[in-house]
Amino acid sequence: MRRVCRRGSHAIVTEREIAAPPDLVHALLVDVDAWQLWAPHIASVEPASGRVTAGWRGRVRPWFSPVPTTMHVTWVEPRRGIDWESEGLGHVLRYRQRIFAAPGGASVRFEAQVTGPLGSAVTRLVGPLSAYGQRRRLERLARLAEFSAGRDSA
Repeated sequence: MRRVCRRGSHAIVTEREIAAPPDLVHALLVDVDAWQLWAPHIASVEPASGRVTAGWRGRVRPWFSPVPTTMHVTWVEPRRGIDWESEGLGHVLRYRQRIFAAPGGASVRFEAQVTGPLGSAVTRLVGPLSAYGQRRRLERLARLAEFSAGRDSA
């Protein structure tokens, strides 16, 4: 994990190599049914199944929140990734999940950024916990993708 500072705002960035093809990693990112397998903080999603595309909106509730937030997917490109955002309390959480072809599979980068009146302060405050969760999600995504890639080649 590394933190990157851009234009006065902080981002939380995690990158990892995954021994699975970019198309398989992308399929897991856009498959709502697969989210709870690699993103354990998600308690529920509405709609609960399907594949996200640019413009998709859904209600996502993490286990630590009594209420769901609206997730708006702003960009999706096969084999390259997904961008989404969620708004609350005058702030916007922007999340980028990027996939790059790499020798032996894919390189995946997760980036989270909070913008708004106290965006940098919020990021600094929750940064360590958010970074931990981001690493955990990326590790689980890698294990799931690598397991699936092994099953597909068998």
